Amino acid sequence: MTDISQAPEAPAPASDFPLRKVVIVALLLIGTLIAGWSISSVVWERQQRQAETLESFQGSWGPEQVLSGPVLVIPYQPAPDKARHYLEIAPQNLKAKTILSPQERKRGLFHATVYSTTTDLDGNFRIPQPESIGAGAKLFWEDAFVIVNTSTLSGMTSADHFTWNGVAVPWQNCRELISRDDCVVSSALVAHVPFSTPPAVGTSVAFAGTLSLRGTGSFNQAFQGANIDAALEGAWSTPSFGGSLLPVDSSVSESGFQTHWTSADYTSAKVWSSSHAIEKDAEVGSIASVALLEATPTYRMINRASKYNILFVVLSFTTYFLFELLTKVRIHPLQYGLLGASLTLFALLLVSFAEMIGYDAGYAVSAGLVLLQASVYTAMVTRRLLQSLMFGAMLASLFGFLYVLLSLETYSLLVGSVGLFLVLSLVMALTQRVKWLAAAEPAVA
Repeated sequence: MTDISQAPEAPAPASDFPLRKVVIVALLLIGTLIAGWSISSVVWERQQRQAETLESFQGSWGPEQVLSGPVLVIPYQPAPDKARHYLEIAPQNLKAKTILSPQERKRGLFHATVYSTTTDLDGNFRIPQPESIGAGAKLFWEDAFVIVNTSTLSGMTSADHFTWNGVAVPWQNCRELISRDDCVVSSALVAHVPFSTPPAVGTSVAFAGTLSLRGTGSFNQAFQGANIDAALEGAWSTPSFGGSLLPVDSSVSESGFQTHWTSADYTSAKVWSSSHAIEKDAEVGSIASVALLEATPTYRMINRASKYNILFVVLSFTTYFLFELLTKVRIHPLQYGLLGASLTLFALLLVSFAEMIGYDAGYAVSAGLVLLQASVYTAMVTRRLLQSLMFGAMLASLFGFLYVLLSLETYSLLVGSVGLFLVLSLVMALTQRVKWLAAAEPAVA
C-alpha cells in the first residue's frame, strides 16, 4: 500500500481557488489595514502627548534658549525736539565659552531633554566715529550700558557677573534701567557702564561676564561682532550642529561633545541706530546652534514602524496564499483575518513597551511576541512543521529587515526598494509552475 502522506505534492492549479474566496481574502486584507490605521492614530495621540510634555517643560524649565549679544548701547537725542534713540555698537572682538549640562526629565511615561548652561564672555568694544546719527545729536555717555538678550532669564544665579574695564558691574533686568517702551523684551540683561567723559574715537574698552541660563531642546548663540571665537562642550552623545555659522572643528564621543566656531564678519553692520534699546526683530548676525537630539527618537521610529504595517500584512497574506497554492493545505478566510489581527497589534505593542523600556528593547519584545503568536498559530492551521518553520523564518527576517530599515536614514529608500524587489522575485520564482490558466482550458471529452 502506498503511503499517501509521503507522496510528493504537486502545485495546486489556480482553478482550485474560487473567485469568492479571493474576494473575501482581499476584503479581509483591506479590513486589517484599516485596523492598522486606527492603531496609527493611537501612536499619533501618544506622540502628541509627548509634544505636550515637551511644551510643559519649556514653560516651567525654559524654552529653546537663544543668547544674543553683548552690544554696547549709548542713548542719544537726534535733536532737542526729538525722542531719545540708541546708538548700538557690536564688539570688536568676542570670545565665548559655554559649558552645557543636559539631563532627561520625565513626567509619567513622557520625557524632555533640558539643560543648564554657563557662558563666559570676554572681549572688547572699540569706540567708532558715530557718523550715522547725524550732526548736532547729543550722546548721553553717562547712561551707556551693555545689553545681552536671552529667550528667558531662568537659571540666572547670584554668581553671574559683568566686568567693565576691570570694574565689577551688576547685571540688571532691562526694564530696571530703561523704560518699558524702550525695552520691549523683558528677558534682556543690562549692565550700566557710564563714561565719566566722552571717550575718544578708537578707544578700546575690555569687558568680561558670566551668564547662567536654562533651556530645552537646543541652545543657540547669535553673535554680533567683527571677530568671533566661541567654544561649547556638553555631556551629550548625539548633538546636531546648525545655524548660519557652522563649527570649524568638533568632536563627538559617547561621553559628550566639543565644538568650536570662529568668524571674521565684515559684512554685517558694526554700528547702527535704533528707536528702542532692543527690538524683537533686530538683526542678530551669525547664529551657531546645537540641538540635543535623542539617540533613538522613540516616537518617530514607532510612527515609521506603524506605516510599514501594510508590508507585514501583505507579505504574510502572500505567504499563506503560497501555502495554499503550492501545497494541499487549505486555510479558511477567518484564519487569514486572525493572522492579520496578530500582525496589526505589533505597532500597539511597540508603543506600549517602548515608552517603558526604550525603543530597542521594546522592539525586541514586541517582535518576539508577535512572531511567537503568529508562528504557533500557523503551525496549528497548517499542521505542517516545515511550512510553519518557513513562515516563522520569513516573519523573523521581515522584523529584522524592518529594524535595519528604520535605523537607516540616508539609504532607507534604497534598501527598502531592493528588499521589495527581491521579495517579488522570490514570489515569481515560486509560482512559475502554477497553472494560472487551468480554469480557462476547455475540458477534454
